[in-house]
Parts: sequence; structure tokens; C-alpha cells
Amino acid sequence: MYRVLCLVIISLAVGSLASSQDKKQPDAKKEPAPKVFYAIPLVAKPGEKQKLVLRGKNLAAVKEVKVAGAEGAKVKVLGAKAAGVPNNYPGERVGDSEVELELDLPKDAKPGAVKLTAVNGGGDSNAYTLLVRDDLPAVAEKEDNGGFGTAQAIPAPCAVEGTIKGEKDVDVFKFEGKKGTKVRIEVQAARFGSPVDGFLTLYDADRKVIDSADDVNGSSDPILTVTLPRDGTCFVALIDAHDLGGANFSYRLVVKAE
Repeated sequence: MYRVLCLVIISLAVGSLASSQDKKQPDAKKEPAPKVFYAIPLVAKPGEKQKLVLRGKNLAAVKEVKVAGAEGAKVKVLGAKAAGVPNNYPGERVGDSEVELELDLPKDAKPGAVKLTAVNGGGDSNAYTLLVRDDLPAVAEKEDNGGFGTAQAIPAPCAVEGTIKGEKDVDVFKFEGKKGTKVRIEVQAARFGSPVDGFLTLYDADRKVIDSADDVNGSSDPILTVTLPRDGTCFVALIDAHDLGGANFSYRLVVKAE
């Protein structure tokens, strides 16, 4: 009788353990939540319907993107897919998937206020802050502007919307300066997820360095604040600090009086 009782207890214990293990097994692997790194183009235009691509991780199955921070803004998902990583660049820097959108922003959309959130089966992404144009005149970068002799003339103030189009690409701009004028030259890129790690150099008319800037306050976006030493042409050169580049290495270069 004692032997039979022991066998029954052991059998019940084994059955209970197996049942417990069965309950712990997940029915299916949960899809990872998306991550949004940056937008292409990097700068959005208020008051216009436009197409843009959000690039990041786990975006290939995104069916919905939510927009906040601009009353009346509308967004429509046009498609999502896996996307190759160019030149074996780090996936955590350039992303490996993307979702294409049609975005309609109201005219009064404010810089720093518009947030986009991608949604898939795993949940919501980070709330990505979209770089929205302000009231500075917008200038499109034009190639070839890779040297002093081919520098693109720009007004001051302005905001250049450009791209470091390939490895070792140099973008050079020129503007007319006045002695004693305090100017601010700022790259807006990494703060909005762009893979550009900018390095800025300011030259005088004789092509001598006035000042340069790399990282500022922990950000990869360089900022120069300079009192111009003389009248004449000033050259601004922008490169990626690691000599990387490509179609998604976008930036906004602001030149204005401080």
C-alpha cells in the first residue's frame, strides 16, 4: 500500500511540473516594437502635402503612423519594407527598414512640436520629433559644391537643406560678411536622427581658417558662433567627421546673425 501511494504522489508531481512548464511556453514570439531614427527628407514643410520616408528598425510591418503636435495634421501610410544597409554601415545608425508616408501639415505647424509614432504588432515606436521649417529662407543645396572654386553662394540669413551624398563628400558654401558681425552657423542633423556626424569649418576670403567645430554639448551637431574679423567673402565647409555619406545623410545648415 505504501509503495502504491508513493507512485501516485510521484506521478502527480511529474504531471503538475509538466503542466506548469506547458503554461510557461509562449504561444508565439512577440513582434519587436518599431524604432524611428530619422526622416527622408529630413525637413518637413508646413502648409503642404508631402511624401516622406521614416527610416529605422522593425518598420517593415508598420501599418499605422500617428501624428501629434499640429492640429489638423494628417498622415497616410503608403507602404513599408525592409531596406538594405548601404556599404555595411552600422544598422543602429542608418536603420534597416522604412515606411513611406503622405504627410499633410497645417501652415501653423511649429518647429519642435510635431511628433510621429509608428505602430506595429509589437506596439508603438518612440515619438520622433520632425524637423519642420521655420521662417528662415530655405535654400536647396546644389552640386557640385565640393571646393572653394565651386562654392555655392547663399544669402545670410538662410537655412540650407542638403545631403552628404557620398563618402568623403565636402559641401562648401559662401556668403558675404561684414567686419564685427556676430554670426551663428549651425548644423541640424543628428538631433533629428540623421546619420550625419558633422564637422564645420569657417574660412575667410583668403581661405584661412577662422574657426571650426565638431561635437557641441554632447551632440554631433556642430555650432559656430563667430564675430567676423573682416569684410569679404566667408566660406563654410561641411563634412561628415567619419567620411561617411549617402542619400540618407541629410542636414539643415543654418547661417544667421546672432
